[in-house]
Amino acid sequence: MAQLTFVKGANQGTTIELVGDRIVIGRNADCNVVLNVPAVSREHAVIRKQQSKFYIEDMKSRNGTFVNNKEVTMRTLLKDNDRIKICDNIMAFFENPPKTPLPEEMRRGGDTAEDDEPDSSTVEATLNQSSKQVLEAQPAEKLAMLLDLGADLSQTFALDQLLPKIVDSLFAVFRQADRAFIVMSEDGKLIPRVTKTRRQGDEGTANFSRKIINRCIETGQSLLSEDASADKRFDLSQSIADCRIRSVMCVPLIGRTSGKGFGVIQLDTQDRFKKFTQDDLKLLLSVAGQAAVAVESARMHETLVARASIERDLKLATQVQKSFLPKRPPQPTGYEFAAHYESAQEVGGDYYDFIPLPGPRYGVMLGDVAGKGVPAALLMAKVSSDARFCMLTEPNLADAVGKLNEHMQEAGLLDRFVTLGAGLLDPGKHEVTFVNAGHIPPLIYRQASDSFEEGMPRDQSGYPLGVTEGIPYESVTTELAPGDSVLLFTDGITEAKNKSDVEFQLDGVLTTLKACPKTPKAMVDCLVAAIREHARGCPQHDDITIVSFGRQ
Repeated sequence: MAQLTFVKGANQGTTIELVGDRIVIGRNADCNVVLNVPAVSREHAVIRKQQSKFYIEDMKSRNGTFVNNKEVTMRTLLKDNDRIKICDNIMAFFENPPKTPLPEEMRRGGDTAEDDEPDSSTVEATLNQSSKQVLEAQPAEKLAMLLDLGADLSQTFALDQLLPKIVDSLFAVFRQADRAFIVMSEDGKLIPRVTKTRRQGDEGTANFSRKIINRCIETGQSLLSEDASADKRFDLSQSIADCRIRSVMCVPLIGRTSGKGFGVIQLDTQDRFKKFTQDDLKLLLSVAGQAAVAVESARMHETLVARASIERDLKLATQVQKSFLPKRPPQPTGYEFAAHYESAQEVGGDYYDFIPLPGPRYGVMLGDVAGKGVPAALLMAKVSSDARFCMLTEPNLADAVGKLNEHMQEAGLLDRFVTLGAGLLDPGKHEVTFVNAGHIPPLIYRQASDSFEEGMPRDQSGYPLGVTEGIPYESVTTELAPGDSVLLFTDGITEAKNKSDVEFQLDGVLTTLKACPKTPKAMVDCLVAAIREHARGCPQHDDITIVSFGRQ
């Protein structure tokens, strides 16, 4: 049977039998003889068989077709050992292939200086091996690629730069590969991170077989198929047929810590005469090992960079949040104020404020947003602003808290609420009015009896802000005698836990306060010290906020 033997070019070393009456040579994957070189036209030339003779015609190609260095301008009869030149590819035509290995050199007449080959009649003695792929790089090139790739990967930390480098290196060594893919498994989905094709402009339409890639990731094992379209392992998969995959290699990217596949590298061909070997697979496995380490390092680097950015943002958020809190407590004649704020995370959901009002009077607010962290901090900022507005526009404390609840309802924060302890101090009358919205009742120290009492009955406590709309809030007014003090705090105090998981509770608060001086600052300092001692060696459970004020 007539055949073409590739002497030089993309398919050098392979032999193709000429089957049928029409054999098209070109760059298109549907051609009978594929020359995957950009300079070759999609359908470059055609060999026709007529009455046992073979003729070649040029198909109006860009760069022409030559036989024995003469351009083909019309149908040309082919004879044994004619040299067909298409761009930089040279093929030897044999109508009657020799049954014994070809001699070291075969000469034909008509050699000219135009032929850039040292001797265009020279054919390797081992060319007749259509079942053996000779397109692979030499061992020295493979080793150089591995060393260069390892050096590049160790210096690259951006995935969008690292992954294309891997594919470029593979294309340089696996010259038979028509396409290359790096595909990652992310949240159960296959995401192509790099797609590369030999033919320029084909990347947009190149698809991979999900059946092959899923099998490789799930089993964590590499895969090699000389002809995927006929491979029984894939059950005649439609995706393989649609992608026109012939020979294919697919190797998993395995995580060092998890030991599981998180992606694959796949190389495939669309030409039945181009096949991968076991040696090719071993080389690709080596590349995949380096690539997996590099990808994990790049991901770790991205995580560290993102974490550093978040930490910078949180530090700024902490500064912004503290700017919402009072810079200094009020100093009305005959009264002392004190406060302490400590968030469990960088930002927190506790809130307190001292609001100067006409009179002069002072609004005292202490709130606790449900939850912790950034969402709670953002809601705290809103409550801080809205509370000042409501206190300044509503002379009655209960009405001001009711209006604040309406603002929360209008915001539509259905999964968020705020407990609030609100006080209104009139230093001139020595009176303080309380409204409680689902918060821990305030404590009042009475110097006359040297005892503590709740500043508001629990049955008069209203719903937390944001729970329901249109509810009225009740207020209670009491007089402060000389030496009396008020203490408000959040549940970060009562729920603080020690190593035995025992909470501090209200009993711990009262025990601590009874043993310390009864001035506002002394009570705040003693309570903070007692909480720290109770929870020593344990992470802070919740935000801690304490506010105290009293008559001297």
